[in-house]
This record gives sequence, structure tokens and C-alpha cells, in this order.
Amino acid sequence: MINFILQQIINAIGYGCILGLLGIGYTIIYGVAGLINFAHGEIFMIASIVAYLVGYLMQASFIYASIVAIITALCCGLLLNYLIYQPCIKRRSSVLTIFIASFGASVFLRFLLLMLLTDRRRPFPIPLVFEHVFSVGELRVPLKDVITLGISIVVVIITVYIVKYTRTGIAMRAFAFDKETAQVMGISLSRITTIAFVLGGSLAGVAAIVYGLTFGVVYPTMGFLPGLYGFMAAVIGGIGNVLGGFIGGILLGFAEIFTVAFFPPALSPLRPLLVWVILILIMLFKPTGLFKPNIKFEELRG
Repeated sequence: MINFILQQIINAIGYGCILGLLGIGYTIIYGVAGLINFAHGEIFMIASIVAYLVGYLMQASFIYASIVAIITALCCGLLLNYLIYQPCIKRRSSVLTIFIASFGASVFLRFLLLMLLTDRRRPFPIPLVFEHVFSVGELRVPLKDVITLGISIVVVIITVYIVKYTRTGIAMRAFAFDKETAQVMGISLSRITTIAFVLGGSLAGVAAIVYGLTFGVVYPTMGFLPGLYGFMAAVIGGIGNVLGGFIGGILLGFAEIFTVAFFPPALSPLRPLLVWVILILIMLFKPTGLFKPNIKFEELRG
């Protein structure tokens, strides 16, 4: 029983890393620009499919396919920013208008890829060496899960460093703290929003690689649920807190995996319900999320 629980913990951490990386992307874009990018899941999906196309059809190496996928996700984020969000911002559109535009972009991208590729599941290009499994007694730890965790931790550390210690990160946090004052001090709204979408798109690309290593498949509708859960992870962790968004994803990963592992099979459809219950409870008792945005005016001045 102990080995079974430890195995599920490993599975939950792997899945939670995917949701956490998506959650960080959401929290950066919303925390800085005040925008909800509901096409974030589709950027994640496109990056996964590009990795498949480059890895299998072009017979490229895993590293090359991963780099191309991340760059593609970054470019998709930029395109969405310039084609959808910047025009809305320039016209001073309402939050509802931007939300509808974002949702429309999500639906368009999902069904465009569905029309072009159908919903057939395709294998993710995982190197054979990543299929190695470490055995500790009855506990089995796949090498790809170790790599997934390592990639996620490194990316989170780099993102936290960028947001907290670089000049660009300080400008982003200043803009999130007080947009009007930041613009008066010369911080460009367009530039900061673009940087936020670059970071968000890159994180979606990394999440796509981690997802491919974990589940081994890609398909055009794969972005909807992870994208939704990524947004929920950002809300649970606290919008504006990078580490909080990642921890929120880990919590949702545990909720999903443990529901499947310990509930009777007949109750497995309740898995999404438990995730929503967690979100509702946190919103009722701690509406700001588990962690507050780590933005202090005194810190920004220094």
C-alpha cells in the first residue's frame, strides 16, 4: 500500500508540474496586463503538435524538436498579443470584450487544428533513453518523470528570478502595482504586455514538452482541460504570484490523480468535480488565493 501511495505521489507531481507551468503563464499575463488569455491552452496544444511534426516527420532530435516547439509557442503568444489584445487595448475595450475575443481565438485555433489534423492521437517523440525505469523495491520511477520534475523546477527558478530580480521583471511588477504611475515613469504598456506574452507563451511551450514526456500523445483538443486547470491553478495560488501558480498546479495534480487512484472506478467521472470544489472552497475562505502577489512599493522603489 505504501508503494502504491508513493507511486501516485510521483504521478501527481508529474501531472501537477504541467498544470503549474500553465498556471505561471496565466498569472504572469493576468498579473501584469490584467488580461485573461483563454487561448493559452491552445498555444500549449500547438507547441505539442509542432514537437510531434518536427520529431517524427522530420526525424529531428528531441532537443531540436523541443526548441522549435517552445519558439513556436512564443511566436503564437506574440501573434495573439498583436492580433487580438493590442487592438482591444488601443480601443480601450471592456474586460468582457477582451474575454470574448480571447475565447474566440481559443475556439478558432482548436477547431482549425482539428479540421487540419483530425482528432487522432499521435505519439510524442520521446527518446528511448527516457523510457528507462528506476526500480526501488516495488516502486518504479521512470527517468522521464525525473527529467520532467527537473525541467519544471529549473524553469520556475528562472521565471522567479526574471520577475523578481531583473530590470524587466521590476518594470513588470511596477506596472502590475500601479499602471498609471508606471506609464508616467516611462514604462511602455505595449512593451510590458509583449514581454508578458513572450514569457507566457514560452512557459506554455515548456509545459507542452513536459506533457508529451508524461503522457506520450498529442492531439488537437488536448489543450482545453489543461488550459482550464492551469487558469484554476493560477487563481488558487494567487494571481500575481509566480511560485503560487506553480504550487496551485501541484495541488490540482494531487487532487486529480488521487481521485482516480483511490475512488471506485464508478466515481472516476467525479474527478473534475473535485477540482472545482477545491477552487470554490479556496475562493470562499481565501478569495485572493493561497499566496498574495509579492509586490511591495517600497521594494520597487529600491
